Amino acid sequence: MELGLGIDAGGTYTDAVIVEMGAQRVLAKGKALTTKDDLSRGVAAAVGMLPAALVTQVQLVSLSTTLATNAIVEGKGGRVGALLLGFDDYDLAHVAHTPRRAVRGRTDISGQEIVPLDEAGLRAAALDMLERDAVDAFAVSGMVSVMNPAHEIRAKAILQELTDKPVVCGHELTMQLDTIKRTTTAALNARLLPIIAELIGHVKTVLDGAGIHAPLMVVRGDGTLMSEALARQTPVETILSGPAASVCGAQVLSGLSDGLVVDIGGTTSDIALLIDGQPVVAARGARVADWSTNVRAVDIETVGLGGDSVVAFTRDHRLTIGPRRAVPLAFLAHAHPSILTELERLWETRETRTGLTQPVECYLRVKTGDGVELTPSERRTLDALADGPLSRDTLAERIGALDASLVPVKRLETLGLLQPSTLTPTDVMHHLGIFTAWSCEAAAWGLRLFAERAGVSVDTLAAFTLDTFSYWMTLHLMRRVIRHTRVIPDLPAGPADRALLDMLCDRTNLHGLTLTAHFEHPLVAIGAPAGALARQASEKLGARLIIPEHAEVANAVGAITGTMTLFVEATINPEEDCYIVHSPTERRVFAGLTAARAWAAVHVRELLAERIAAAQAPGFDFHVEVHEVDRTGATTMGNLFLECHVRATAVGRPEFAGLAAR
Repeated sequence: MELGLGIDAGGTYTDAVIVEMGAQRVLAKGKALTTKDDLSRGVAAAVGMLPAALVTQVQLVSLSTTLATNAIVEGKGGRVGALLLGFDDYDLAHVAHTPRRAVRGRTDISGQEIVPLDEAGLRAAALDMLERDAVDAFAVSGMVSVMNPAHEIRAKAILQELTDKPVVCGHELTMQLDTIKRTTTAALNARLLPIIAELIGHVKTVLDGAGIHAPLMVVRGDGTLMSEALARQTPVETILSGPAASVCGAQVLSGLSDGLVVDIGGTTSDIALLIDGQPVVAARGARVADWSTNVRAVDIETVGLGGDSVVAFTRDHRLTIGPRRAVPLAFLAHAHPSILTELERLWETRETRTGLTQPVECYLRVKTGDGVELTPSERRTLDALADGPLSRDTLAERIGALDASLVPVKRLETLGLLQPSTLTPTDVMHHLGIFTAWSCEAAAWGLRLFAERAGVSVDTLAAFTLDTFSYWMTLHLMRRVIRHTRVIPDLPAGPADRALLDMLCDRTNLHGLTLTAHFEHPLVAIGAPAGALARQASEKLGARLIIPEHAEVANAVGAITGTMTLFVEATINPEEDCYIVHSPTERRVFAGLTAARAWAAVHVRELLAERIAAAQAPGFDFHVEVHEVDRTGATTMGNLFLECHVRATAVGRPEFAGLAAR
C-alpha cells in the first residue's frame, strides 16, 4: 500500500492520520492536545497513537500548522532589517515595519531605470542595521521591482557579500504591483525563517524517532503543498496553512464539489466556500491581524466561536459566548480532580459571594513567570497556583485580597502565564451526553452555578447556550456566502438588518411574517464538536448538513491529500511602439506582440523548470501547462489590448515508486 501521514498542529489539538493514498482512505488516526510551548511534543503524542506497523510503512509526510499565523499575531520571529529601494517620504510613511532604511535607486512603471541604485548607500545602511539594530535577516523591496527586478537582484548580491544572514527580495515572492503589500510580505517572510526552520527540525526529530524516513511536505495557505526546502525559503506562504488544510480535508472526506465548509475548533471556527472542487482563494491576498500580504491563501472567515469559547454574563446579565477561550471545566477536573472541591465550595457559598460577575472563574498556571517583571500581588497569585488550579475566590484568600475581583489575573493571562477556566460549550456537550471524554461532574457543577445565577433550570441554560452559539454561527455562515458576490459591511450593519436576521435565525413569527433561508448546497461541518454545534446552524441556514466520517481529523487528511503546485508568471505590456515582457528575473523589449508572446511562453517554462529543481521534491511527477490570458478594454474603435499574462503551472503528484526508492 502507498501510505501517507498527515499532521495538523492546530491551536487546540494536534491530529495525525495515516491515509491509503490511492483510495484516499483513512486507516488510522490520533488526536492529542497541542503543546504551544513546544509543538513537537503534541506531534509526538499524536503520531505515537498510530499503529507502529503502519507508521514504519509511511512514504510521504505532510504538515499543516497555525505556527506562522500565530507568530505574526504575537510578534514573534527574527529581527528583520528592511531596505527600501526608491521609496520617498510618502511611501515610507505607509510601511509599518521597523527597522527600515531608504536607499536611492528607482525604476519607472515600465521598468526603465530612472535613478541608479546607490550601492554605497546600500552598504552603509546594511552595516548600520547590523551594528545598531542587530538584525537577523534582510528584506529588500523596490518600488516597482515586479516590472524590473534588477535593483533587488543587485542589492541581494551586495548583501550576500557583506553578511551570511538571510536576504529576502519582494520580487521572489510575488509579481503583484502593490508595493506596500509586497514589502510587508518580504519582511514577514524574513521574520518567519527561524520560526519555521525550528518547527521543521523538531518535526523531523519526531519522525526519525518513530522510524519514519519519508520526505516532508508543508501545506501552503491555499491548500497546496510545498517541499521542506521551499517551506524553509518561503515560510510566509504557510500563513493560514491550518484552515486551508481543513477545507481541503472536508472536500476529500465529503466528496463534494460545491458547498460551505465550517471547521469548528476549540478556539475559533473557520468558514470557507467550495466551488468546482476547489476552495475559494482570497482575491487580495491573506490578511493576518493588521498585516495585509500578497500571500495566496484560502478566503477564510474566522469566527471567535468554538467548543472552548467562554460562556459569560455581561454586566446587564445577558449571556454571551466567545470570543475569548477558556479551559473547559470538564477538562480541568479531568487533569486536576481537586478542582471538583473548589466547584462544590462555590456552590455552597453562592449566596454570600460578591464582586464577581461570573459564577465560575478558575485559573491554571502554565508558566512560572521566571524572568518576567511582576508586581508582588501578581507573583503571589502565580505562587498560589503552584500546586494546581484554584477558583478566583480561593486565590483571593491565599494572596490576602479583600475581594475576589481584586485578584490580578488579567495581565498574567495576557502574558500567557495562566489560563482561565469556566463554563464552555464543551461542558454543555458533557451534560447532554454528546461528548463525555472528561469530567461530566465538573461540567454539571458549572451548569448548575450558571443556571442558578440566571434563574433558570440547567436544561434551559444548556439549550439556550447551544441556541446562542447557533445564532451567531448562522450569521457568520450567511455573511461568508453573501461576501462571495458583493462587498458588505459588518453584518448586521443596522437595526433593520438585525431585525431581519433575528427573524431568520430565530424563525420568529412577526404578525404572520416568517423568513426562511434556503442554501442549495450542503454545509460540511468538521472538527471535534461539529456534530453538536453545527446542526442547529444548518437548520437555520436551510442547508443539508454533512458531517463526514473522520470529521474530527479532517485537517490532517487535507494536509496529506493535497497536490504540489508551482507557477511562474510574466506579463506583457504595450508601450508606444513596442511590447515589454516583465518576468521575475528580467525585463525584455520586443517590436511585436507575437514575438513577445513566443519568448514569454518559453521563458516561463524555463524558469518553472528551475523552480521545480529548486523545490527539491524528488518522487513527484509534475505536469506543466502554459496559459495566456489577455486583458482588453472597450473603446469606440473596438477592444484595445491592455495586458497579457503568461503563466506556466506545474501540478505535482507523488509517485510512490520514486519515493520508495529514496
